[in-house]
Amino acid sequence: MTMRSDEPGGLTNAQRRDVALLAVFRGISFLGDGLAIVALYLRVAPLGHAWAVATLGIAAMAPVALLAPFAGHVVDRLRAKPLLITMGLVEGVVSLGLGYWHSIPATLALVVVLNVSVSFSMPGYAALVPAIVGDDNISRANGTLQAAQGVAFVLGPVLGGLLVGWTGQSVPLYLDALSFVLGTIGTTLLHADRRPSPHAAGSDQRMSAGVRHVLRDAVLAPIVLDFFVFLLALGMVNVAEVFFVIRTLHGTPLDYGALGAAFGAGTILGSLVAGRLGQDLYPLVRRLLAMIVLAGVSVSAISFVGVVAEIFPFMAVAGVAVGVVNVATMSLFTLRTPEALRGRAFAAVNALVQAAQVGAYLLGGLAMGLFVPRSVYRLGGVASVAAAIACGALALRAARRQPVVALVSAPDGF
Repeated sequence: MTMRSDEPGGLTNAQRRDVALLAVFRGISFLGDGLAIVALYLRVAPLGHAWAVATLGIAAMAPVALLAPFAGHVVDRLRAKPLLITMGLVEGVVSLGLGYWHSIPATLALVVVLNVSVSFSMPGYAALVPAIVGDDNISRANGTLQAAQGVAFVLGPVLGGLLVGWTGQSVPLYLDALSFVLGTIGTTLLHADRRPSPHAAGSDQRMSAGVRHVLRDAVLAPIVLDFFVFLLALGMVNVAEVFFVIRTLHGTPLDYGALGAAFGAGTILGSLVAGRLGQDLYPLVRRLLAMIVLAGVSVSAISFVGVVAEIFPFMAVAGVAVGVVNVATMSLFTLRTPEALRGRAFAAVNALVQAAQVGAYLLGGLAMGLFVPRSVYRLGGVASVAAAIACGALALRAARRQPVVALVSAPDGF
């Protein structure tokens, strides 16, 4: 149980300390992931086969998507800290193995094992945050944590590329292993813990309970569909981006990397801003949908630029919008899901994200075979806006009928 506080921001000193620990140590862990991703893709890229890169991506995404029901079920039955500490140590050991064994079969097998562990740790940490800060402060905490992750995502690939060039592929992976160990240490230092009560009266014991809850919730169901289309659209544009910058606009690799940094900086700012905008249900849903529309308009606008320099403001604005969307989505799922189901609900969201990323790769490749890059940008932007309008009408109507901030004690569905 979390304590309320009369301090500004509504957090006790212990809660502030725990959020700061999570932000620092989870940020370090994500930074290590950025180092590792670059090293691993550079390991398979010289093979010269697109299937090698695609297989590596699928090896990373498939376990999280396929294991979501079971992983969420485990998260909702076990104490968070022991589970997360165990998973962190497993991930550290696997990363050491990735640094030591360089063969492609070993790499793929270890990536699968690593992401089996990640399928438990991702919903575990997501469900732990509201146990630390309480539902009243979830947006503020998510904003801080998403901003820390955004910094890691900006710095990680850059440092990873530099390290691979200077030291080879093993050192970034060893550093990733160290980041997992540091993340585990940070978890042990947390004051709060999540202690699920899986056998509480009225709680749903089924592995599919999280998915059932999301699909039966009148607010979450249309938001899930909208978010899925949004991820597909953004991922499809990401496939086209390198061709648009390098071939269409005759930019340099530095231009391409700088655009990614501009987007990442925008997500950091958006995350920090979103954490301080409140979490009343109707404004939260409206803000999420408005930011999806803003991101879609920004992506479509990029298709009309004539030089690379003109892309930067649109990328920054899109990044801000995505940062707000990330925080608002996490907060909305927390507030609309009973505590006993949060592990399974967050696991379902993780599976949705992974499935969307796989689908985005396929759609992006198909779209690039049919259209020029400018058209792919327009298609992605229009799809984002259309989905937000169509699904948003349903979500806003349901949110308007539910003025309460959260239904955390409500039964599954309505």
